[in-house]
Amino acid sequence: MTRRTPYLLSAPAAVLLVGLLVTPVVLLVRVSLYEPSHGRGFFAPGTWTMENYAAVTDADGLGRLGFTVAFGAGVAALTLIVSYPIALFIRSRTAAWQAVALGAVLLPKFANALVLLFGLQQLLGPAGPVARSASVVVEPPRLTRNLAGALIGETYLVAPYAVLVLVVHLARIDPALTAAARGLGASRIRAFRRVTWPLSVPGVLLAGYLALMWGLGSFLGPMLLGGPEQTTLSVEVHRQAFEYGRWPRAAAGAVLLVATVGLTLAAYATVTRRREVV
Repeated sequence: MTRRTPYLLSAPAAVLLVGLLVTPVVLLVRVSLYEPSHGRGFFAPGTWTMENYAAVTDADGLGRLGFTVAFGAGVAALTLIVSYPIALFIRSRTAAWQAVALGAVLLPKFANALVLLFGLQQLLGPAGPVARSASVVVEPPRLTRNLAGALIGETYLVAPYAVLVLVVHLARIDPALTAAARGLGASRIRAFRRVTWPLSVPGVLLAGYLALMWGLGSFLGPMLLGGPEQTTLSVEVHRQAFEYGRWPRAAAGAVLLVATVGLTLAAYATVTRRREVV
């Protein structure tokens, strides 16, 4: 094996990466620099302008950008809050019941996402069973066409992946460690706090990374279960392209979204890496 062998073996992957990732991004940037077409085509060929970026970074655009980042962080936090107890419960079951529980968690991912969110919309809507059950005791909460609905929708979509990641990491923790802590007099809560939780932190960070990446690109939840105030960058890109026909401005928004996702995830990775070093 020569020094060139690793490069030759990785060449197909490099070509695939350039062809499927780098080239589309370069083309996207170029489209974002075109002037909009005035009735014919998607853009005016041969033109160059920065007006599209000025439009997506004005006061409204920056507000939308800030909401997108905050919404992504909220999705990540809510996903971890929901997924970690589920993963702990699955880990405590026998192997047969773990398979059943994981199947139940992952089963919705085999259905169309639009169908899932439509069903969730009916479930959480004013005439749904949740509102009818709550109306017996208090005024039914509003869980659609607002921030709560958008967060619930996106969390519902990403939580199965987070549960799967957490279950895998929790399975790597030797049960004998917890048993030893209990044998030395630690309570169940103390054993969890001093043994299970510290050893599961890498899985929590990975699940949080996955949920944050998903949350920053949120589209279906804000689109179907959110209101006008819950417009993320993904929703705005869709509207500019398909509702208003402003493809260059939509491309500029998409470039801003890609840059935001990259910078946010780089910051998250840096913070978590420093924590692991400490």
